Amino acid sequence: MIIYCVRHGETDSNLKGIVSGRSDEGLSSKGIAQAQKINLEIADTKFDAVYVSPMRRAIETAEIIVPEYQYIIDERLAERDLAGLKDCSIDELWQNPLWNSLTEKRTLEGAETFGSGLMRVQDFLSDIKKQFPHHEPTILLITHSFISRCLWAIEQGVKDDLDYTKFHHQNDEVIIYKIK
Repeated sequence: MIIYCVRHGETDSNLKGIVSGRSDEGLSSKGIAQAQKINLEIADTKFDAVYVSPMRRAIETAEIIVPEYQYIIDERLAERDLAGLKDCSIDELWQNPLWNSLTEKRTLEGAETFGSGLMRVQDFLSDIKKQFPHHEPTILLITHSFISRCLWAIEQGVKDDLDYTKFHHQNDEVIIYKIK
Protein backbone atom coordinates (compact mmCIF):
# COMPACT_ATOMS: atom_id res chain seq x y z
CA MET A 1 0.00 0.00 0.00
CA ILE A 2 1.01 3.58 -0.46
CA ILE A 3 0.59 5.77 2.60
CA TYR A 4 0.74 9.53 2.47
CA CYS A 5 1.53 10.48 6.04
CA VAL A 6 0.91 14.05 7.14
CA ARG A 7 1.95 15.29 10.52
CA HIS A 8 -0.60 17.74 11.94
CA GLY A 9 0.13 21.45 11.56
CA GLU A 10 2.10 23.29 14.19
CA THR A 11 0.63 23.94 17.64
CA ASP A 12 1.73 26.45 20.27
CA SER A 13 3.42 23.58 22.15
CA ASN A 14 5.40 22.63 19.03
CA LEU A 15 6.53 26.23 18.70
CA LYS A 16 7.69 26.28 22.33
CA GLY A 17 9.44 22.91 22.03
CA ILE A 18 7.07 21.29 24.51
CA VAL A 19 6.14 17.65 24.08
CA SER A 20 2.35 17.76 24.07
CA GLY A 21 1.59 14.04 23.94
CA ARG A 22 -2.14 13.45 23.99
CA SER A 23 -3.10 16.98 25.01
CA ASP A 24 -5.93 18.17 22.83
CA GLU A 25 -4.74 21.54 21.61
CA GLY A 26 -5.60 23.03 18.26
CA LEU A 27 -3.47 24.46 15.49
CA SER A 28 -1.57 27.72 15.73
CA SER A 29 -1.94 30.29 12.93
CA LYS A 30 1.26 28.87 11.42
CA GLY A 31 -0.23 25.37 11.69
CA ILE A 32 -3.27 26.49 9.72
CA ALA A 33 -0.99 27.93 7.01
CA GLN A 34 1.00 24.66 6.94
CA ALA A 35 -2.19 22.66 6.44
CA GLN A 36 -3.24 24.98 3.60
CA LYS A 37 0.15 24.39 1.95
CA ILE A 38 -0.31 20.62 2.19
CA ASN A 39 -3.82 20.95 0.76
CA LEU A 40 -2.27 22.41 -2.40
CA GLU A 41 0.52 19.84 -2.44
CA ILE A 42 -1.81 16.81 -2.44
CA ALA A 43 -4.77 18.35 -4.29
CA ASP A 44 -4.44 16.03 -7.31
CA THR A 45 -3.97 12.84 -5.31
CA LYS A 46 -6.88 10.42 -5.02
CA PHE A 47 -7.10 8.45 -1.80
CA ASP A 48 -8.93 5.19 -1.19
CA ALA A 49 -9.39 6.22 2.44
CA VAL A 50 -8.38 8.93 4.89
CA TYR A 51 -7.61 8.09 8.52
CA VAL A 52 -7.08 10.68 11.23
CA SER A 53 -5.83 10.72 14.79
CA PRO A 54 -8.52 11.61 17.35
CA MET A 55 -6.44 14.57 18.59
CA ARG A 56 -7.93 18.00 17.81
CA ARG A 57 -4.80 19.23 16.01
CA ALA A 58 -4.99 16.30 13.57
CA ILE A 59 -8.73 16.72 12.97
CA GLU A 60 -8.30 20.44 12.28
CA THR A 61 -5.51 19.59 9.83
CA ALA A 62 -7.77 17.07 8.07
CA GLU A 63 -10.57 19.59 7.74
CA ILE A 64 -8.19 21.93 5.93
CA ILE A 65 -6.24 19.55 3.71
CA VAL A 66 -9.02 17.18 2.57
CA PRO A 67 -12.39 18.86 3.17
CA GLU A 68 -13.94 16.81 0.36
CA TYR A 69 -13.23 13.46 2.06
CA GLN A 70 -15.09 11.74 4.84
CA TYR A 71 -12.32 10.68 7.15
CA ILE A 72 -12.20 7.91 9.69
CA ILE A 73 -10.93 8.69 13.18
CA ASP A 74 -8.76 5.86 14.47
CA GLU A 75 -7.48 5.77 18.06
CA ARG A 76 -4.41 3.83 16.96
CA LEU A 77 -3.18 6.99 15.20
CA ALA A 78 -3.15 9.04 18.42
CA GLU A 79 0.07 10.54 19.68
CA ARG A 80 2.25 8.63 22.09
CA ASP A 81 0.82 8.23 25.60
CA LEU A 82 3.23 10.06 27.92
CA ALA A 83 1.49 9.03 31.18
CA GLY A 84 3.78 9.97 34.08
CA LEU A 85 6.31 11.59 31.75
CA LYS A 86 4.01 14.32 30.45
CA ASP A 87 5.86 17.12 32.22
CA CYS A 88 9.32 16.07 31.00
CA SER A 89 11.39 17.87 28.39
CA ILE A 90 12.21 16.12 25.13
CA ASP A 91 15.79 15.61 26.34
CA GLU A 92 14.56 13.94 29.53
CA LEU A 93 12.24 11.68 27.52
CA TRP A 94 15.02 10.52 25.20
CA GLN A 95 17.23 9.70 28.20
CA ASN A 96 14.60 7.51 29.86
CA PRO A 97 16.03 3.97 29.66
CA LEU A 98 12.80 2.39 28.40
CA TRP A 99 11.60 5.23 26.12
CA ASN A 100 13.15 3.63 23.02
CA SER A 101 12.51 0.03 24.04
CA LEU A 102 11.34 -2.37 21.35
CA THR A 103 10.52 -5.10 23.88
CA GLU A 104 8.80 -3.35 26.79
CA LYS A 105 5.27 -1.94 26.45
CA ARG A 106 5.56 0.85 29.04
CA THR A 107 8.23 2.79 30.87
CA LEU A 108 8.33 2.62 34.67
CA GLU A 109 6.30 5.87 34.66
CA GLY A 110 3.63 4.27 32.44
CA ALA A 111 4.55 6.01 29.19
CA GLU A 112 4.18 4.17 25.91
CA THR A 113 7.43 2.79 24.50
CA PHE A 114 8.46 2.75 20.86
CA GLY A 115 7.81 -0.99 20.73
CA SER A 116 4.25 -0.47 21.93
CA GLY A 117 3.70 2.15 19.25
CA LEU A 118 5.06 -0.21 16.60
CA MET A 119 2.56 -2.88 17.64
CA ARG A 120 -0.27 -0.33 17.48
CA VAL A 121 0.73 0.79 13.97
CA GLN A 122 1.23 -2.79 12.76
CA ASP A 123 -2.28 -3.64 13.97
CA PHE A 124 -3.64 -0.63 12.08
CA LEU A 125 -1.81 -1.64 8.87
CA SER A 126 -3.08 -5.21 9.17
CA ASP A 127 -6.66 -3.92 9.30
CA ILE A 128 -6.07 -1.71 6.24
CA LYS A 129 -4.79 -4.70 4.27
CA LYS A 130 -7.93 -6.64 5.19
CA GLN A 131 -10.13 -3.76 3.98
CA PHE A 132 -8.40 -3.67 0.59
CA PRO A 133 -7.62 -7.31 -0.22
CA HIS A 134 -7.76 -6.97 -4.02
CA HIS A 135 -5.63 -3.91 -4.69
CA GLU A 136 -2.90 -1.79 -3.20
CA PRO A 137 -4.68 1.22 -1.73
CA THR A 138 -3.48 4.79 -1.52
CA ILE A 139 -4.16 5.90 2.03
CA LEU A 140 -3.86 9.31 3.68
CA LEU A 141 -2.97 9.39 7.38
CA ILE A 142 -3.13 12.63 9.34
CA THR A 143 -1.35 11.92 12.55
CA HIS A 144 1.76 12.65 14.64
CA SER A 145 5.53 12.36 14.40
CA PHE A 146 5.52 9.27 16.63
CA ILE A 147 3.19 7.36 14.29
CA SER A 148 5.17 8.49 11.27
CA ARG A 149 8.37 7.30 12.96
CA CYS A 150 6.74 3.90 13.52
CA LEU A 151 5.75 3.72 9.83
CA TRP A 152 9.28 4.62 8.82
CA ALA A 153 10.71 1.90 11.07
CA ILE A 154 8.31 -0.66 9.58
CA GLU A 155 9.09 0.38 6.00
CA GLN A 156 12.85 0.39 6.66
CA GLY A 157 12.83 -2.81 8.71
CA VAL A 158 14.52 -1.09 11.66
CA LYS A 159 15.41 -3.62 14.34
CA ASP A 160 17.68 -1.55 16.59
CA ASP A 161 15.95 0.67 19.13
CA LEU A 162 18.46 3.47 18.50
CA ASP A 163 18.24 3.54 14.69
CA TYR A 164 14.80 5.12 14.66
CA THR A 165 16.01 8.15 16.60
CA LYS A 166 17.50 9.50 13.35
CA PHE A 167 14.03 10.15 11.95
CA HIS A 168 12.11 13.43 12.13
CA HIS A 169 8.82 14.50 10.52
CA GLN A 170 8.20 18.24 10.12
CA ASN A 171 4.75 19.77 10.66
CA ASP A 172 4.47 20.88 7.02
CA GLU A 173 5.81 17.70 5.43
CA VAL A 174 4.11 14.86 3.55
CA ILE A 175 6.06 11.60 3.73
CA ILE A 176 5.11 8.78 1.38
CA TYR A 177 5.60 5.24 2.65
CA LYS A 178 5.39 2.06 0.60
CA ILE A 179 4.35 -0.71 2.95
CA LYS A 180 4.23 -4.34 1.88
